[in-house]
Amino acid sequence: MTDRRPNILLFTTDQHRGDHVGLSGHPVVETPNADSFVEHGAYFPNAYSEIPSPTGARRCLHGGQTTYACGLIGYSGTEWHERNTLAQVLADHGYHCLNVGWRNMHPRRKLYGFHTVIPHDLREGVDDYAEWLCENLGPHARERGHGVDSNGWLARPWHLEERYHPVNWTTETTLDQIRKRDPTKPFFRGTSYLRPHSP
Repeated sequence: MTDRRPNILLFTTDQHRGDHVGLSGHPVVETPNADSFVEHGAYFPNAYSEIPSPTGARRCLHGGQTTYACGLIGYSGTEWHERNTLAQVLADHGYHCLNVGWRNMHPRRKLYGFHTVIPHDLREGVDDYAEWLCENLGPHARERGHGVDSNGWLARPWHLEERYHPVNWTTETTLDQIRKRDPTKPFFRGTSYLRPHSP
């Protein structure tokens, strides 16, 4: 018998201000795909991250703790030891849990309660997107082949065909994993995009 509990898709973007989405009434930014998620889900316009560092913000989100309680104030590559992460609690209650995309969690492949992680993490040996890119375009293909650093002030257009962009890879990988999920369990998919992080 199929479990009737709702599926959960946690969709996050990196360095993306909450008021920079179309549904918030921004005068320039258009985000029809993100708006569509809200139309079929939930929108929390007054939610905020108490820490501007994405690493710390993820730790607070996944661990359900404040900055002070989790012990991470800024960017740090330390292992976490939270026992009751969001994914672990859901997994303990029968959810099939998968994390795809930009994790920025340490160590990179630690599950933190997820059954499977498929990371895009800009680190050799732990970036499934980078491996996929090299498999498709050859051993010298690089996400930052345009020469702009991910924390720089400069910007350049994407240098490869659009289908090779990490946003497309993250989306396609998530959809593929949803198709391949255990159909008898509800799913929790943590899908995280590195963009709109610079460049």
